[in-house]
Amino acid sequence: MSAEASVSSTTAEIPLEKIREMKRKACEKLSSLIQAISSNSSPKRSKASVDSFFTYKQLVKSYKFELCAGNELSPRELAVHGWECKARDQVQCIACKQYLCTSLPKITSVDISVYNKCLKRIRHNIINSHVLTCIYRSQPLEFKHDVDEHFLNEIVRPRVSTYNAEGIKLSMIIPDELTSETAQTKCLQSRQPFIGASLGWSIETEKLGGQKQYVAVCDYCARSFTLGYAAFDPVKTHQRWCPVLDVNPDDGIPVWKLIYNQVSPVRKQRTAPATTRDVECAKRALDRSLSVVSREIPGDS
Repeated sequence: MSAEASVSSTTAEIPLEKIREMKRKACEKLSSLIQAISSNSSPKRSKASVDSFFTYKQLVKSYKFELCAGNELSPRELAVHGWECKARDQVQCIACKQYLCTSLPKITSVDISVYNKCLKRIRHNIINSHVLTCIYRSQPLEFKHDVDEHFLNEIVRPRVSTYNAEGIKLSMIIPDELTSETAQTKCLQSRQPFIGASLGWSIETEKLGGQKQYVAVCDYCARSFTLGYAAFDPVKTHQRWCPVLDVNPDDGIPVWKLIYNQVSPVRKQRTAPATTRDVECAKRALDRSLSVVSREIPGDS
């Protein structure tokens, strides 16, 4: 039997789910290496990225549930353009101080075409209501984090440290993407802070009913979850529009997974920088997975 026939016979036996898993792992490894190799981004760029995140974090916190419940416009849409919530259906730009009304008619009281027209007008005004020279008119806040040491030290590791509270009970549901990895380790409890922090969750304390309670709060969508009463799902508890759930269009990997790959102590056991050999190994893994896909399911993307 020829080598080509042997390979074809072998790949034919690989189930579709295994093929997809091979693709995912290869892309994930390449992304991690790219992040590691490019982690020496300029200090100025790193600081700008962190400052941008802190600005967004403060803005999104202003959108209290009672002020924006039921509005189809998400706080994210407004916050990335510098709008701070001042009252129900009223926001103000933190830079140019312009105001914007975000009120929409009840969808049940008007024709759907009228409702959509009103929604389109407000989304247009989110940008055009700024003065011409306002920075947020032309440069919205972004979430293309450089997952470098500056980002990890200024944002992620401080989040991890909040999990050191005495008596905290996370009862965390491990994300599906990490379940197989976690099953192969014996440090489930110790990894939960890194999983939670990578998904944007910090631990805070609040007085509820006269008692101190631990509350998980997301830096990206301001969602909060009181711990100790029910299982905590760090993925599904987010608002549907939360930026930390965004998927990188280049490789299909969620933002939070890229962060986790850099901050997780399991991943950081190898302290040597990424080398050409590492990149070549990842490239071979990707080529191998893509070769399998092209042979077995040419139409799959």
